[in-house]
Amino acid sequence: MTKMNSIPSSKGTALLVTLLIAMAAVGTAAAVSVEDTSAPEEAQAGQEVTVEVTLTDLYKPDGNWTLHGTTQLENVSRLEIIKTPLSGTPERENYPGETDFEVNISAHNNFESITITIVGDAPEATDFSYNSPQTFNGVTLTKRLEGSETKIETIDIHHYTADSREARNAIESAEAAVNGTDSADAESDLQNAIDWYNEGEFDKAISNAESAEEAANDAQGSSDSPVILYGIGAIVVLALIGGGAYYYRSQQQDSYDKLR
Repeated sequence: MTKMNSIPSSKGTALLVTLLIAMAAVGTAAAVSVEDTSAPEEAQAGQEVTVEVTLTDLYKPDGNWTLHGTTQLENVSRLEIIKTPLSGTPERENYPGETDFEVNISAHNNFESITITIVGDAPEATDFSYNSPQTFNGVTLTKRLEGSETKIETIDIHHYTADSREARNAIESAEAAVNGTDSADAESDLQNAIDWYNEGEFDKAISNAESAEEAANDAQGSSDSPVILYGIGAIVVLALIGGGAYYYRSQQQDSYDKLR
């Protein structure tokens, strides 16, 4: 009988340690709850934006840790941290102008919730993508504990320029027109419009989108023409049949009158 070795191999030990660390990290990440968030889905570059996040369950399972936050908002006029205790007056901390911040969380404070409010300007949009709209980070909150960092919440916001919005609207209108038509020219122009949009060439994108919509409408009109002609033809045939029937009945009536 072969005797089984009760001592795990070095590889097995390393794998076990890795799994235990990963499990511990996952447990830590699931502790803090995001009670509420408030932020626009999109904003024009330079537009003032307000992002707000409220966190609860701050001490499960870790009583002491550090909340780390970052934002890509520019010209931050307000970065306020409100710590609300179970009873008493909330504590307010203000860090105007900051885009990277930390808040120490201690169990002895026994806060019921923490609310982070950031007010700043949406940054310029530089890399454009029609199918995957460009975004910036309104806020990212992470939990730092004993050298590890786990994500709590991330809010990304779509940003645009006046020109990119006009081009996107033109392409969306063209897509609606092209959908369901069988026009190679329209589809080609539409793809060119999207490609120009991705390059940031919005005038060209708009021009191609308009061409695509025009070609799609022409194709739709051409496909409708035979139907219209068939309809007119059917009306003519029915009219001839009706007229013939009327004439036949008239002749029959005349013949009957003569016999009388």
